Amino acid sequence: MFDPKVLLKATSWQNLALAIASILFLVLSNYGVIVTESWMIALAVAVLLVTGCLAMAASFSAALSLFPVHRWIARRQRIRTAQKAVADYIPHMTEQERQIIAYLLAKNQKMFTAESDGGYASPLLSRGIVVYALVFGAHYDFDDDIPMRIPDHVWDILKTHEASFPYTPQLSDRSGVEVQPWRIP
Repeated sequence: MFDPKVLLKATSWQNLALAIASILFLVLSNYGVIVTESWMIALAVAVLLVTGCLAMAASFSAALSLFPVHRWIARRQRIRTAQKAVADYIPHMTEQERQIIAYLLAKNQKMFTAESDGGYASPLLSRGIVVYALVFGAHYDFDDDIPMRIPDHVWDILKTHEASFPYTPQLSDRSGVEVQPWRIP
């Protein structure tokens, strides 16, 4: 007795071969090379539909594993959502946050080093505007400064809203040297 589960367990190549065999059977019966009855034609069409659909599904699955379009779309959607969140937050930034962003934009500086807690940049860290720039395998001492960066997609939004971040250098009272606005004295 034929078990229909065999078709579901077959590989995509086996399903494709069965679909092609069904097509050949139907073509040969149409030209009269093979004498067939109506139930044979109906069975061949059913096998063609099932195996053809299974082969197409397997091909589609293989194509998605080679070209993961769904992951690309999801990543692009996450970036758009993050960009919108940054753009929506700009009017609500504190003066300290604006000074940090203004400094980085004026210096065209996407990366900087700060204490592990971020100093005054900690609200920007919690919003994802600034992220840790740690590399797997590298040694970092959290008692010293660690690298931080602004992601490229966030940087693009900050650059388009650069007028919202007027830059005025802040000098140290003692030495007259410009201070980094994220550092807590």
